[in-house]
Amino acid sequence: MEEALIAYLLQDTALAALVGSRVHPVSIPQGSLFPAIAVTRIDGAPLYADEGEVGLADPRVHIDVWGATYKDVKLIARKVVTRVNGLRSHFINGVQFRSAILDAERDFREEGTNAAEYRYRVNLDFILWHERN
Repeated sequence: MEEALIAYLLQDTALAALVGSRVHPVSIPQGSLFPAIAVTRIDGAPLYADEGEVGLADPRVHIDVWGATYKDVKLIARKVVTRVNGLRSHFINGVQFRSAILDAERDFREEGTNAAEYRYRVNLDFILWHERN
């Protein structure tokens, strides 16, 4: 599911114009250019009913937008929200997404050993209902 979500983000030309191909699973590789995005599944399991697994999951996914300026990360975060929030009945790389809901948005400033290492981050939490393959 995570790979399909990353592919879906990269298909958006306006978003790709801002981050290029820098949409990564779990974390931003050391030495990467900014701005960049990290997609991390942080919880979720198959859903069950009386008869067993129903073939759906509703994981929570963090999408972290990283950048050198607050303005940049907010602009990119808004584009991510526009792209993902409300996603319904959409097939992406073999995964059928049923629903995507923005559940939380948080702003951070990460400090390094000097001002050149300061980074801004917007953390977006989505609940992504999808069919389990």
